[in-house]
Parts: sequence; C-alpha cells; structure tokens
Amino acid sequence: MPWSAEPLDAWETHESAWRKSSRPASPLWDPQDAVEIARLRAREVELAATIVTYTYWSSLTPADVLTARDALKHHHEHMADASS
Repeated sequence: MPWSAEPLDAWETHESAWRKSSRPASPLWDPQDAVEIARLRAREVELAATIVTYTYWSSLTPADVLTARDALKHHHEHMADASS
C-alpha cells in the first residue's frame, strides 16, 4: 500500500533537521484498497467502543480500572512467560 491515501509528492526533511526523514512519492490508493481500509478502520472503532463500554469496566473502582487495563495490555507477555 502507498503510504498516503491521496497522491503526494516525495519529501525530505531539511538538511539541518535533528532527525532526517523522507518519503517517496505516493500514488493514489486503489479504490478497492481505500474501501477496505475504511472498512477495517470502522471495525477498529466499533471494537474499541465495545471494549471500553463493556460492563466489566463499570464493576471496578477507578483505580482498579487502571490496574485491570494495564494487565490486559501486558497479557500477551504473561502468556509468553507461561509457555516457556
């Protein structure tokens, strides 16, 4: 996939920039790709809303919500440790 949905020219940061960066020219996304990306982004928003508004979170105190969300973020690490 091109890095931009819209056609954009290539660019580079200024020679004195603290961090050099550049991108090649990007052609317009294929219409089918644009539709698929829009579908996937809408699904991502839908799933995020489902997770955030799930009734489990309202059963916790605010402090416990932070602890539970942090544990959820790092769950894959604990699963990797358990399997080794």
